[in-house]
Amino acid sequence: MLVTKMINDNQLSIIDNQRRGMSVSAEKTLAILDLFHFERRTLTVLEIAEMLEQPQSSVYRHLRVLKEKEYIMETTDGQYRLGYRFLKMARIVRSDNRLMQVARPEMESLMEATKETIILSVRSNYHAVCLDAIQSNRSINVTSEQGGIMPLHCGASSKVLLAWMDEVFVDSLFELGYIKKYLPNSLYKKDDLINNLQSIREEGYAFSDEEIDKGVVAYGIPIRDFNEKVVASLSVAGPRERMLLQDKEFFIDHLKKTGKRIELYL
Repeated sequence: MLVTKMINDNQLSIIDNQRRGMSVSAEKTLAILDLFHFERRTLTVLEIAEMLEQPQSSVYRHLRVLKEKEYIMETTDGQYRLGYRFLKMARIVRSDNRLMQVARPEMESLMEATKETIILSVRSNYHAVCLDAIQSNRSINVTSEQGGIMPLHCGASSKVLLAWMDEVFVDSLFELGYIKKYLPNSLYKKDDLINNLQSIREEGYAFSDEEIDKGVVAYGIPIRDFNEKVVASLSVAGPRERMLLQDKEFFIDHLKKTGKRIELYL
């Protein structure tokens, strides 16, 4: 009986160690995916190894698994980028996302009314993500395209999401190095950004003029759920010379009315 118990204990110990090993391996593999973002779309094995403080041989093993599953693909110059598997997963997420389903027809109506590009964004950790966008026939060059990742401190659609976060979160953006100057109008100084976020909360909308995209002006408002929590932003963006000719109340009024209609179903 004692021998049998020792064998069983050894088997359980082996299984437990295997599970722990698989968990650690999975965490390291997922850590590679977390390294990619809007400003860092490609990485070499050496860069990944240095960032994760892992040997290159270990990184190669994890990358091989990710490549086989199409989560990562290798470029001709030996760099790695996110693979097409994420497009399939994104379609699944979009199809299940109630916010997008509710907002889409309202965004189309808003685009018809303003004749400008309409953007629906949400916050994901320390970035803003464009959940959906409807391009105007008079297209403009904007960072916000469906699935695009944007900084939280630049642009009307992003600043609306940041405005209702607490001061500790804003501090962490500075501490972690996410606050950068993209264009001369980018709000990269702490006092300037905090004052602007306060104005957004007081006025109920955000305004940006060439903060992240040259020649682009945008207005944005918060979208709240039934608990009054800000869950998304809705914005209208267009060429600077055209947007500034129009009375700002025209855009803000259309945005707020559209936002209220979306919120009725959240």
